[in-house]
Amino acid sequence: MKSIAMPPLRLMQALLVCSLLLLSTAPARGQRNLKDIPDTDPTKELASFKVADGFKVNLYVSDPDIAKPIQMNFDSRGRLWIASSEVYPHIKPGLPATDKILVVEDRDRNGVADKTTVFADNLLIPTGVLPGDGGAYVVNSTELLHLEDTDGDLRADVRRVVLSGFGSEDTHHLLHTLRWGHDGALYMNQSIYIHSHVETPYGVRRLLGGGIWQFRPESMKLEILCRGFVNPWGHHFDRWGQSFATDGAYGEGINYVFPGAVFVTAPGLKRRLTGLNPGSPKHCGLEILSGRHLPDDWRGTMVTNDFRAHRVCRFSVTEQSSGYASRQEPELITTSHGAFRPIDVKMGPDGAIYIADWYNPIIQHGEVDFRDDRRDHVHGRIWRITAEGRDLAPRVDPAALSIMELLDLLTYPEDWIRLHAKLELKTRNPDKVETNIARWLQRMDSSGSQYIHNRLEGLWAMRSIDRLPLPLIYELCRSSDARARAAALRVVAENTERIPLSFKLLATAVDDEHARVRLEAVRGLASIKTSAAADAVARALDHPVDRFLDFAIWQSLRDLQPFWYPAFSRGEPIFHGNTEHIIFAIRAVDSPDAGQLLVRLIKGVRLEETRQFELMRIVGDIGTAENIGELLNHLTERMSRGNAGQGVVLMIRDLCDASRSRKLVPPAAHDLLTEWRRFGDPVIVSTRLSAAGYWRQTAFLPELVQIAKAEAPSPHLPSVVDGLGFFKEEEARSVLLDIARKTDDPGLFSGIVRAVSRNDLPAAAALAIERLADSGDGGDPEQLLSGVLRRKGGAKLLADELGSRELDNGVAKRFLRVALAAANEPTDLLAAIRRAGSLGESGWEMTGEFKTRILSAVASRGDPGLGEAIYRRNDLQCTSCHAIAGAGGRVGPDLVSIGASAPDDYLLESIIVPNAKVKENFHSTIILDVDGQVTSGIPIREDAQTLVIRTQKDEIRSIAKAEI
Repeated sequence: MKSIAMPPLRLMQALLVCSLLLLSTAPARGQRNLKDIPDTDPTKELASFKVADGFKVNLYVSDPDIAKPIQMNFDSRGRLWIASSEVYPHIKPGLPATDKILVVEDRDRNGVADKTTVFADNLLIPTGVLPGDGGAYVVNSTELLHLEDTDGDLRADVRRVVLSGFGSEDTHHLLHTLRWGHDGALYMNQSIYIHSHVETPYGVRRLLGGGIWQFRPESMKLEILCRGFVNPWGHHFDRWGQSFATDGAYGEGINYVFPGAVFVTAPGLKRRLTGLNPGSPKHCGLEILSGRHLPDDWRGTMVTNDFRAHRVCRFSVTEQSSGYASRQEPELITTSHGAFRPIDVKMGPDGAIYIADWYNPIIQHGEVDFRDDRRDHVHGRIWRITAEGRDLAPRVDPAALSIMELLDLLTYPEDWIRLHAKLELKTRNPDKVETNIARWLQRMDSSGSQYIHNRLEGLWAMRSIDRLPLPLIYELCRSSDARARAAALRVVAENTERIPLSFKLLATAVDDEHARVRLEAVRGLASIKTSAAADAVARALDHPVDRFLDFAIWQSLRDLQPFWYPAFSRGEPIFHGNTEHIIFAIRAVDSPDAGQLLVRLIKGVRLEETRQFELMRIVGDIGTAENIGELLNHLTERMSRGNAGQGVVLMIRDLCDASRSRKLVPPAAHDLLTEWRRFGDPVIVSTRLSAAGYWRQTAFLPELVQIAKAEAPSPHLPSVVDGLGFFKEEEARSVLLDIARKTDDPGLFSGIVRAVSRNDLPAAAALAIERLADSGDGGDPEQLLSGVLRRKGGAKLLADELGSRELDNGVAKRFLRVALAAANEPTDLLAAIRRAGSLGESGWEMTGEFKTRILSAVASRGDPGLGEAIYRRNDLQCTSCHAIAGAGGRVGPDLVSIGASAPDDYLLESIIVPNAKVKENFHSTIILDVDGQVTSGIPIREDAQTLVIRTQKDEIRSIAKAEI
């Protein structure tokens, strides 16, 4: 089994917690007792680093020259610009804003900075800086500023508000992550709590919650690239212009981003995309490696920071259908140094990797008070990572080069060089740049291995000066390389009004052989507001569809709803009558009249039966009671004519189930139930008997009572019991109780308890406790008790009914587990079960001293390999809910995420259950309930112990494996 790329302690911490619910609801107190404040000496921090083989780290710049770096970006001269905030997380009332934009230089190019200049100060928590357009763009609270130095002293003396109206609800969720795109646009992120309303020449642009903006300063055009995320502090583009993002407060690793993509937390979302690494920890910053300085197998991989776990991570991302797959590689840096907080990563002009270290023993969120004295406000470092024994990247000065020389830089393998060549082209005369690009493309050697990519760079260079070379666009849309076709279609999609053949290009690409090209075409068509565009989008369903393309089609049909749905409403043919396309489109949109329109389609168009049933199920999901009733009548008529197969019978049942779950009663319920008397199919009979109850048709109560009282038990008695439970009449209750006294069938008895609980909860509780007390084994307590426990006051009634009764010890234990899993806190019931089953509390109390022993042992002597082996044991079934490094269940988070992200004291304090008891045993795994009873003991080895604490949700919350 491949080992997990994480420090031993972190895997040990991964085995400390098995419940996401715990971490989301428990008080965040993990750092309140933090006393181990590391020495602030950078040399000691550096000495603690474990660096990937073949690489070395040096300190590029540190305090006091800089402090608290939030974001960094290099300019074309190789100077590093840093947004620095000593005020964060909150300014003290009455004190001046003192945050800064710093410019750091390595003038002798020896890999160590030798000059730091304050470019701008008196800022309030600047969360982003990006040099460009003759100065630097700076995020300052609600504004995007552009600061310029006009007299050459590297001090800003001109300040211009470029955009305003960005939200300011949370200081670490403000606009951030400024980055120039491959296409000359400026990209910016914001996070979940931010609500932005930004006025532009094209109207107000609103982004409520997290997402990524695309901004073109030359035209002031501001658009939304994607919506969602919790706290996305990383965004970058690969060599072919595809976007990827990381989230500093979520757990899905690398996320593939495309126009219109929607991720977790987006307001009003109906569907969302998930990341490429489910369960991977929270990550901050993102850089895609490139250039000759790095080893071949490192180029194209992605580097990001797990600032909670003090490590710099790396991922390999490969193409997969319309999207990508990602695999985590061994870390670039790991350390046990508690103040190492890597939050940004960039490649420098020398080809080295630079890491911004926030440096703080306190994680910068709400775990401790904003004014806590342990929060560090003065330190900060930038670390530089180079590959040993390899030449650095060639250094260039774009400002000193001619236009043609700049264009030649577009063939370089270093992303940094190509980007800054295009940024420099933006400063030159655009007409001359356009002319030179045309010449450069014309003289290009078509036999070169990078020919297609070089031409794509030429297109992006044109976009950087806001020009659209139509022949080049058309050429690249027909390129032999699907990556170039996809990139060119993105340009078409962003400029459909300016490109005459945009619809034809996009519609044709819907049938492209490559799924990502189809995805770009589908999303581009969403900007062409016609029904023909919707038809073309739906045509993508005729090809293989993965999760990314499926979402893109779904979102585009929603975007185009105003242009195809009215025709459907008028009864006109849509999507050329293709029922698969119609079904997908109707499922995609929200419309109150869709159910009725589908009923009309089902009854008016000759469709295959399987297609009819698909549409009927949609009606069951979204239609009204009238819609469902109309379909039930339609199916009943078919049965009456004698031409209905078992499919019709099952469809009647499914529609009835849909009406039950949505609490809808068809207007003709009585007539339907009367008509169904004629049919002897057992499914129809059972459905009819239950439906008489949940449709509250009292006229049929006598019939249900008669069947229930029959001497010979009916095979449909469970359905009769279910139906009787919906009637409030005393006769129904009396019959149910009478059956309960007679039956020995555990399943039927549990059904009676559930039925009685709907109208007489005390009687249901009495039935359940009586059966548990009288039974030797108790049957299945979960099935028996679930109906009572789900209802308000049910747990209290069960406790009262237990009274002075006694329960078999085994029955009591099973009862306890069911009670622990109940939604309501069954405090009285737990005590009653323990008393009735003689489940006494025993063992060690989880005191502060015992907790300290556990943490100390985990840190010093924990065995992660053995811990993982225990966790993967089939008999423990831990991985049925939780995975480790992607292997296992998906009910809870991947334990690599939990263990790598949270300090062990934070986890253990969060998972402690008040008054929980534990036992020590030096030779076995101990699994205990809250009452301290050992429920299983699994031999491991003589010198090892695993401690498992169960909580009031009956979930394993803590595993501490150590030699205690």
